[in-house]
Amino acid sequence: MNTELKFNSNGTFKILQFTDIHYSNDNELDHGTTKLMEQILKAEKPDFIMITGDTVYGPDNISLLSKALLPVTDAGVPWSFTFGNHDTEEGAGYDKLFDAFTRLSNCAAFNADDSISGMGNHYLEVKDWEDNTKWLLFGIDSGAYNQLPQVEGYDYVKDSQIHWYKKVVQEFEKKADNFSALVFMHIALPEYNEVWDTRICYGDKREEVCAPKINSGFFTAMLETGHTKAVFVGHDHINDYIGDLYGILLGYGRATGYNTYGQEGYLRGARIIVLNENNTESFQTYIRLEDGIVLQEQMIHQPEKQR
Repeated sequence: MNTELKFNSNGTFKILQFTDIHYSNDNELDHGTTKLMEQILKAEKPDFIMITGDTVYGPDNISLLSKALLPVTDAGVPWSFTFGNHDTEEGAGYDKLFDAFTRLSNCAAFNADDSISGMGNHYLEVKDWEDNTKWLLFGIDSGAYNQLPQVEGYDYVKDSQIHWYKKVVQEFEKKADNFSALVFMHIALPEYNEVWDTRICYGDKREEVCAPKINSGFFTAMLETGHTKAVFVGHDHINDYIGDLYGILLGYGRATGYNTYGQEGYLRGARIIVLNENNTESFQTYIRLEDGIVLQEQMIHQPEKQR
C-alpha cells in the first residue's frame, strides 16, 4: 500500500538517510550503531527515514532485523528501505526478509511490480496540503552480484526496472503539474566515477567507487525522462561526496554502522535531505556526524580531468 507523505505546515519535508547499518551479531559495535541512530534521530526529528541497503548481515539476519531498526520504528515516522548486497548474503532470502521488513511498524516499503527484476522497487509520493504531488521518492533494488558468468563484480539495474521507472514518471506527467523525483538505491551507478573525475564535487572519496562493470543505462533514462533531481546511494563506506552531472546530483549517504569496515578518523553519521513544497527544482542536503557536528558544506573537490 502506498503510504501518503505530506509536507509540514512550514512547507518542508525532511528525509534522513541511514546506510550500511550492518547489524550483524548484537554485539557492542551494533549497540553503538543503535545509540548513534537514536542520537541522530533525536537531533534531526525527520519526517521520513530511508535506509539504503546492508541493514543486516549474517546468518541471523531475520532475527536481528527488529533490533537493527528499533531506533527507526521507535521514531514513529514513516520509513522505507532498499536492499544492499549483504542483507541476504547469509540467512533468510529476499522474500522472507522483505516480509520481515514490511511487518515492522511504520514501514512504507512495498513491491510495486512483481514482474520486474529485484525486490522492493517502489515509489512514494510527497504531497502538499492541497493534495498535489510535489516529489516522488523511488526505492530501487540495485541487486547484489552480477549473475553473468563472464562478468565479475556488482549487479546492475535491469531493463525491466528502468522501463518501470520511466512508466511511473510518465504516468505522473499526466496528472501532476509540477513534480520532481529522488532515487535511493544501494550500489553507485558507473556515472559516479564520471562526476568525480570531471565535475566539481563536495565531500570525500576515500575508496574506489564499487559500481557495476556493466552500464545498463539507468542514468541515461533519468536524463531522458526528466524530473529526477538526485540519486543517493551507500555501499562505499568511506565515500560521502555529491556532485552534479548533467543536472542530476549524484550523492552518497554517510555510512552509519560500526560493525563493518571504515577508516580511522572518518566518523559515522547520516545524510539529511530537506525538500520545500514551493521549490521542486532543488533541495537542501547536509551530513550529521557521530560527534554532533553538522556538515552544511563539505570540502570542495576540483575535477581531475577536463570535460
